[in-house]
Amino acid sequence: MSYRPPPSAALLRRRPVRSLLSPLRERRFTYEAYGALLDRLRQVRVVPLRELEESEGGDLPVVGLRHDVDSRLKSALVLARMEAGRGLRATYFVLHTAPYYDRSTGLAGALRELQELGHEVGLHSDLVTLELARGLDPRWVLARELEWLRREGLEIVGVAGHGSYEARKHGFLNHLFFSDLPARGPRFPNNDVGLRGEKLDASGLTRGTLSEFGLRYDADFLDNDSYFADSYFDERGRRWHPDGFDPSHLPPGSKAILLTHPCHWDASLPAKVGRVWRRGGSALLRRGGSEAE
Repeated sequence: MSYRPPPSAALLRRRPVRSLLSPLRERRFTYEAYGALLDRLRQVRVVPLRELEESEGGDLPVVGLRHDVDSRLKSALVLARMEAGRGLRATYFVLHTAPYYDRSTGLAGALRELQELGHEVGLHSDLVTLELARGLDPRWVLARELEWLRREGLEIVGVAGHGSYEARKHGFLNHLFFSDLPARGPRFPNNDVGLRGEKLDASGLTRGTLSEFGLRYDADFLDNDSYFADSYFDERGRRWHPDGFDPSHLPPGSKAILLTHPCHWDASLPAKVGRVWRRGGSALLRRGGSEAE
């Protein structure tokens, strides 16, 4: 079965019923299933992304374990504790425009816990969105966030561009802030569109380099032999689930990246149903629903 990023038009389409039925469609995304994945990963070498390029697996494959925390930091902490309990380390990219990213609500403590568990914390960049859609200076935003995170004791060396709703709608890529990265990303679901909608002008973007902000890498431009992500869908619209990931099939010495989003994972199907209907059901109905949300 061939999995691929969905086209932007599909992500932006309003589907309220499908959104409200997402717990049933994603009923296999439970912490128990994630635990089973982690047990399988113990047969390979698992590293955070900052160590991927330098890692040598020898007779074993190397898997860079990545999480994009678009929402639900509490779910990310559940996954992080499960990983640490099995001696595994991962990278968590925290989104500086997410509702949970509020310095007054214990954010620093939660992020420090991720790091103290042995995981890497990186920044999920929404910089181009902030400039084109909201008129903010991305250099100021990035410098401010990195200064705060590092002052709180977090070692930030990696970044990953966020596929925001605005980016999908208008056809730009958030990694474009960094002038030392290629113009087009390898796996963004909005690669298939150009500037459209309000015709946001990306020609005069404010830019910077990774090194001047003390960053070493962008997660979407790390060399790898294979890439797996729960942001991929098949031809029937089914989200890829790591139940189908068998690390024993990876060639010895190869490097793979495995990406999951904590927002899709719950303790059980009833918990998933309750969360979606309690927190998002009424809002989805008011807006008409969208897979991009």
